[in-house]
Amino acid sequence: MLTKILAYFIPFAVNFLQGGFFFITSYRFSQAGCSGVIIGSSLTAWGVAYCLITMVISRLVKISNALRFILSGGGILVLSALGFIIFTGVYTQFLWLVTAGIGAALFCAPFQIFAKSIESGSKKSAGTVSATSFYTMTWSAGFASGPLAFARLSVRGGFIVTLIFSLAIVVSVLLIARQKKKQTTGGGELPENSAAAENIHSEKYYTRLAILGWIVGGLGTVTVCQLRSMWPKLGTDLLISRYHIACILALVSFSQAAMALLLCRSRDWMTRRFPAFLMNVPGIAALLIFAFAGETWCFYLAALLYGVYSGCMYFYLVYHSLAHPVRNSFFVAGNEVIVGITSMVAPFIGGMLVDLSGSNSAPFIFAAAVIFLAFMLQWWILSPRNLQEEQR
Repeated sequence: MLTKILAYFIPFAVNFLQGGFFFITSYRFSQAGCSGVIIGSSLTAWGVAYCLITMVISRLVKISNALRFILSGGGILVLSALGFIIFTGVYTQFLWLVTAGIGAALFCAPFQIFAKSIESGSKKSAGTVSATSFYTMTWSAGFASGPLAFARLSVRGGFIVTLIFSLAIVVSVLLIARQKKKQTTGGGELPENSAAAENIHSEKYYTRLAILGWIVGGLGTVTVCQLRSMWPKLGTDLLISRYHIACILALVSFSQAAMALLLCRSRDWMTRRFPAFLMNVPGIAALLIFAFAGETWCFYLAALLYGVYSGCMYFYLVYHSLAHPVRNSFFVAGNEVIVGITSMVAPFIGGMLVDLSGSNSAPFIFAAAVIFLAFMLQWWILSPRNLQEEQR
């Protein structure tokens, strides 16, 4: 139990840092009058580092060394927080965002593999759902809390809080390692991933679903990047206060976390077409509200709806990778590469859409169209005929 509590604190803390960094850097660029491309490039800088490091470690990570990668990531996040505190220039933020991207990359894929291992006492399908649900819930709550901290504190005070959290990550990993050593001594070593005897489908079936998860998660992350990078600019131009801008971003992640927790009893909706329709409708509606609304309360409603969509979308991405009976490490690492690439490219696209169109609504309209495209691909791939072919 102690191992599980400490383990799920780590994604909360890591994403508390990331959410705070993304919010305050985007907000400071907006306040400094920077162009949409510069604002979008803040997430792009993070995404470059995240993607490159993830590709390197994807061939190295396994359950037996996951904690070492997580510990290294925590140490680098400490350095990133210190950099933000000591160096206060607007453009030096890019350097520390890159450092934060490296630290996050050393955490994300290794942690998902580790999370599945600590649920190993459950039936395979239930354990995969639990790991997916609790991981998505805790990192989402962390992402929500980071912007709120920066909205309520001074910039320096917010970075000091992130430094404390990054140190707490390091301490948590060390405590988990100590607990794991005791379990190993007592004969409770966590098992490596293996093919499940209860698997009733072909490996090709699970591979197809994992690739579908990549498609849906990748396109969904494109829309997340439009929202996270461009909402502070839209809110600033509409004269919405920094506190409300942060609260609306926080509501996205809190509703995402709540949705992920509600999915902890999931069974088979991830492989059916009508739930795919229900999953995408709130996301499209939310982005159209962001594009055309003018009242603050409308943006709160949009944030709530978008969180429902993104909670389902990230659950979908993580579940299909962890559920693969043979190659889950490969597909989990692929998740993070895709998130890194989209985080590198999508904010830049959003900034260009604003600059070329002269409208802050353009990135949100584009994002709504991307979700519709993802839904059409889900509808086709999840057709009974396609899935039956892969079960043979």
